Amino acid sequence: MVQSNPEYAGDVSGLSRVRVSDLARRMTGWWAVGAAVVTSLAFGIIALRLDPPAFNVASLCVLILALSLGTRLIAWVATSGATFGREERLVSFVALLAISFGWLGAREWLAERDFDYRAARQKEDLVFVLRDLSTRIDGFAATRDRVAPPRPRPATWQDDEDNIERFEEETVVEYERSFGAKVRMARNLVAIRGMTDRDFDTFYRHPANEFQIRVIAGKLDTFAKRLSRR
Repeated sequence: MVQSNPEYAGDVSGLSRVRVSDLARRMTGWWAVGAAVVTSLAFGIIALRLDPPAFNVASLCVLILALSLGTRLIAWVATSGATFGREERLVSFVALLAISFGWLGAREWLAERDFDYRAARQKEDLVFVLRDLSTRIDGFAATRDRVAPPRPRPATWQDDEDNIERFEEETVVEYERSFGAKVRMARNLVAIRGMTDRDFDTFYRHPANEFQIRVIAGKLDTFAKRLSRR
């Protein structure tokens, strides 16, 4: 039977402890922490300069930076804390608070920038939708106007009036099928932003003729211009 050597086992155990402690010291040394800080800052800046900005990546970089500094601070206190005087203990406590509040402040700042960016993109998207919808409705009205029946003539006045009325009804039906729901949704979106118009509110639900349809197109373009200036 092979008997274990207590001295050899003790040497292996001591060697393992030395290697673990040496590894921990290397991982929390200034070179490792400095590399983590520089890398986190670099990737955080790159993330914020992307289009669209990667705010979640920047927030992760800030967390890594704070953890790196916090780990280095804790390692310093663990290895040298026994020799600390009053000033060193105060400095370490203040540094820990600075790291913690710095991380919280940076995370809040990133969250605010993310919200502002999303709000700005939503505004840009709404401006585009309003202008596009206005252009399409105006084009629709112009197309219908080119195929409209002629003005009433004395000899066929009543028939011409009936044709015009029937044409207007068809125009309204086509408008409702193509644009009605979109216009009502657009009105709700601009109303949320505090923009209303009396004429638009009178016509937008159910316009009665081509004239009112053109009014809706013009008001949508006006909303887009007002929103883009905000």
